[in-house]
Formats: sequence, structure tokens, C-alpha cells
Amino acid sequence: MHKRLGLTWRAAIIGAIACAFLGDWSQYAELVIHGTQLSFTFPPIGGFFVFLCIYLLFNIILRPVYPPLTLTRAELVFIFVMTTMASGIASQDLAQKIPPMIAGPFYYASPENGWEDLFVRYIPEWMSPHDPFVVTGLYEGWAFPVPWGAWLVPLAGWSALALAGYTLMVCILTLFRRQWVERERLLFPLVVLPLEVMKEAPRGRLLNDFFRNPYMWIGAAIAFGVHFYNGLHGYYPQLPEIEVCKIGGKRVPTYTWGRPWDAIGTIRFAAMPMIIGLSFLLTREVAFSLWACYWLARLEAVLGSALGISGLTTGAGGDAFPFPGQQTAGAYLALAAASIWIARRPLGQIFGAGLTLQKHPDEEREPLSYRTAVWGGIITFIFMVAWCNYAGMTLLTAVVLWLIVFGYLLAMTRMLAEGGMPWLDHPTWGAQDVLRALLPYRSMPIQQWSALATLIPYCYHLRVSPMPRIMQSLKISDQAGTSNRHVTWSLLIATLISIPVGFYALIAAGYVHGGVAINPARFVSMARYSGVFMERVTNTGLKHTDWISLGIMGYSAAKLFTLSYLRLRYLWWPLHPVAYAMAFNVYVVREWLSVLIGWLAQAIIMRYGGHRAVQRYRPFFLGLILGAMLVCGVWLIIDGITGLRDHTILY
Repeated sequence: MHKRLGLTWRAAIIGAIACAFLGDWSQYAELVIHGTQLSFTFPPIGGFFVFLCIYLLFNIILRPVYPPLTLTRAELVFIFVMTTMASGIASQDLAQKIPPMIAGPFYYASPENGWEDLFVRYIPEWMSPHDPFVVTGLYEGWAFPVPWGAWLVPLAGWSALALAGYTLMVCILTLFRRQWVERERLLFPLVVLPLEVMKEAPRGRLLNDFFRNPYMWIGAAIAFGVHFYNGLHGYYPQLPEIEVCKIGGKRVPTYTWGRPWDAIGTIRFAAMPMIIGLSFLLTREVAFSLWACYWLARLEAVLGSALGISGLTTGAGGDAFPFPGQQTAGAYLALAAASIWIARRPLGQIFGAGLTLQKHPDEEREPLSYRTAVWGGIITFIFMVAWCNYAGMTLLTAVVLWLIVFGYLLAMTRMLAEGGMPWLDHPTWGAQDVLRALLPYRSMPIQQWSALATLIPYCYHLRVSPMPRIMQSLKISDQAGTSNRHVTWSLLIATLISIPVGFYALIAAGYVHGGVAINPARFVSMARYSGVFMERVTNTGLKHTDWISLGIMGYSAAKLFTLSYLRLRYLWWPLHPVAYAMAFNVYVVREWLSVLIGWLAQAIIMRYGGHRAVQRYRPFFLGLILGAMLVCGVWLIIDGITGLRDHTILY
């Protein structure tokens, strides 16, 4: 077997420095100046921009001066893996989420909302600072040194949970990597651009073929120019924006259309270069299904209005017909179950070999040995359940909670591998909502509901979770011929650096500037979520299991299984099940037109030029993606210098 390239000390040091920088820069860019989110996309804009700067410095600027400084393709892969991992941890996956959300119940508890008696008094001292002065200082700022002593134990506890979760993710993906990459051969369209950038330049040339392609530069110039012009509107409001190329696009309300067509809601027309480029990389089946399923979901709402059931709700609340949250939750869990079912035989063989500590002949190319993956997954899952139990939750509730959370994550990982949308989020019907529908209010004492609410910070905002990004990184490593075991070491280095740096930068920013003043989204909306959930639990105390909500989830799961069956049974069937799971996703709602344009461009070029023409013009669409990401980084630098706030180019 050909030996795969491993992690070098040079790549580890450069990647570690980049991770530390991202841990601090993310807080300033996202919290202080409220610029384009650095971590919401794949590749993450912040991590990819830092990676491109490293590439420019070592492989373009310094290469003619001293060629040995040039980074190899393998080194670039590991640096990219580290910056990708660090971007999520430094942002809403951990650093920007945990401190505001665990301290929020104490800060926002008041005699009016009664949170103190409702659930705050049940929160263990090790899970959050309890001192009112310490908590108030984070939200309002103070002139004293940061009280790190009060935060040490809570952050250590939550970091242990996060590390266990990341370990479990790698263990799960070790079991699925070969199935998805080699057997099912999922497309992984989001890794195409990073792989093109990482290709080595021919001998005697400074740039590789990708950067020498004129079509790529035309696409990059168009995307860069459009977004740079729109960005000028923040500095010169008299300049009109290109409305279809800004966040959310042009909004067309339908309330004037009359019943039942007003049930469509606001239609967004957006032609975003990055989404057009990515949609061109998809199979025509997936690209067509994404925008077609969006409109089928809109027509479902129209049908409900025509039948007079558009205002129908469930006992648990939170959604009305056509119940997008419950439908998405059911589709996600069904997609995870279908992925497991399809891979049941190889998964059974791998699990059996790992459980009995047998060495598998194919495990050398995996991020972990199968023995480590199986037993590591079991041990970390038990640790996470025990952690919840120590926080006050019953063992059974904790098991169900983590099964739902990791079911969502497995589905999201597959959706990014096949669906190709750079933005993705968990269902609005989160894991805690599913548990609330399952468990009548009186089935658990209030202390256990409080424990569930306190665990929400980990189950909330899964859109920047590392699990889909780790899978993408393993695909890049496979294509580049690097060692997946060393990818694991890269992920570990990035994690151990990003967690403390991210927490340090976030908490320091809160105490210096006042969290409420610098970012209401993190320190008001997110910080109140646990309390709002507890209000829903108690105000609508379900007397029995919400079978209607669970039935809707079952209905959506049946739809996904049916689509999967039809796709496998009939070659002519046009709709992909992954697209249905994404139909109600807010990003598909915003970008359906961009997907349609990318699909149409590919269909026309294939029809009149064939596969050769598609390959010829593909660099143009990759340039659209590259130009959009570059311009976001440029504006973040400009905004950081000028201090302009709320200047967002992409999400």
C-alpha cells in the first residue's frame, strides 16, 4: 500500500498560529464589528481566508526568494484542516455560545419572569458562575480584572463535554468514511475549490493550472466586483445596491395575492455568485431537487390554506401547518437512519471487529483504528450521558437527547456531502423540542426539566458543528493522498488551541466592552433561550405525549424513505431525498433562485457542449466561489481598520 504523506512540524506550527489568530479574530469580526460571519460556511470564510493568506505568503511571495519555504500540498491540507476546525470552535459552535448561554439565566432572571424559582435555583454551581457581580460584569462590563477564577470550573466542565463530543464525531466518521467516500462515492462538491487551490504548480512556474486559468479569473472578478460594489453601500449609502446579490436578495411579499396564494409567504429572489458556482458543481439531479423541493414545500402551504388548516398547530407549539420544524426534524432523523441502514453490513463487520479488538485489514487509511473508534465511541457516549446525569438529567433522557443530536449531525454531514449548500442548520424543532413532545410535563420533576434546559447550549446552533467539516476534511485528505491518522492529530491540535483562546477572547471582550453592548444576538437572544424554553415547558404543560408532533415527524420520515425508494427503484425519478430534508432550511429558502441558475447553466452547457464543455467552463464557476470568499475577507480587514459595524457581505 502506498504510504500517505504525514503532518510535518512546520505545518503543525503554522496551523497552530493560524488557529490562535482565528480564536481572537473571530470574536472581533463577529461580536464587535458584526461583520460577515467567519464560520457559517464550508469552507468557513475566516478559515479559508487565513489559509489563502498563508498560501500567498509561502507559495507565492516567499517561493521565488527561498524555494525551500514553499509549502507542499500535504502541508497545505493539514493547515486547511486546522483552520477549518478552529473556525467553528472559535465561533458559535463553542466559544461564542457557551459563556453567554450558561450565564444568561442568572442575568435575565427577574421577579417578573420568575426564572429564579422556575429553574435557575436548580443549576449546579459547577455548570455556571453564580455570583451576580461576576455574571453582570460579563453582560455590562466592569473596570476590574476579569474574574477567571469564577469561570475556571464551568469552562472546564463544558470543555470536557465538548472534547467528548468531538471525539465521538471522529469515531462515528471513522465508521462511515469508507462507505461514503469509496462505496457510495458521494459527490462532496464543497471540497473541489480547496483541492484546486492546493494543487502544486508545475516545475518552473509560480502558479498552478487553476490560478493560470483565465475563466477562473473572470468568475472571480465578477463575484469580487459585485460584492465589493455592494459593500461600498455601507460607506456610501447614496450608492444603490444590486439587490438580488445582497443577503436575502429581493423580497417579494405575497400577502396581496389573496388566499390561498398568500400562504407562500415572502419570496426571495437572490442571485448569489457563490451559490451559483456551487450549484454548478452538483449533479443535475441534486441541483434540480433543491429548488424543486423548495417550491413543493411552498405549494404544500398553499394547499393547507385552501383547505383551511393553515393555522393548525400542535400541543407542543412552535410550528403551524405545514410544520416545517417537525417535518425537517423527521426528515433529518430518517436520513440518518437510512444512511445507517444502507451501510448496515459493512458497519456491522466494522463494529464487530472493533468490539472484539480485532485488527481490520482496511483500517490503516482511517482517522482511527476501528478498535479505537468503536470503544472510543462507546466510552465517550457513556461519558456524555454521565455528564448529563451529573447535571440532573435521567440516564434515559440523556441517551435519547444525544441520539437525537447526533442523528441530526449525521444527517447534516450527509447533506453537505451530497447537497453542497455551504450553509446548513439543524431543524428549528431541536432535540430539546423532540424530548418535550415525547415526555409529558409531569413525567419528570422540574429539576430534570431544568437540567434539559441547561443542556441546550450544546444542542443549539449546530450549523457550525465540526462533524460535517471533519468529514469534508477526510475527503480532502483522501483526494490529496495524505494520512487520515495525521488529520486526527491536526484536529486535536486545532481543538486544544482554539478552545482556550476562543473562551479567553470572548470573556475578555464581554468584561471589557459589555456583552449586551457588543452583540445582542449572542448576549440577549441566545442567552435567554434556556429560560424561554422553560417558559414554554411550564406554560403549556403537556398532559400526555404530543402524538400529533411525533406523527408529523413520522409523516416526513415516510416521505423521505419513499423518495429514497423511488430513487433507487426508478432511474427516471427526479427528486433526491436529501433535497427534501433541506426544503425548509432557511438558506435554501433564500437561495433557491441561485441554485436554479447554477442547475440551468450546467444543463445548457451539457446539452450543447457535452462533458468536455462542462469541464472547460468549470473553473469559471469555481472562480465565482473564490471571488465571493476573497471579497468577504477584504471587507473584514477594511471594516476592522475603520471600525464600521453591521457591514455584512455574506451570512
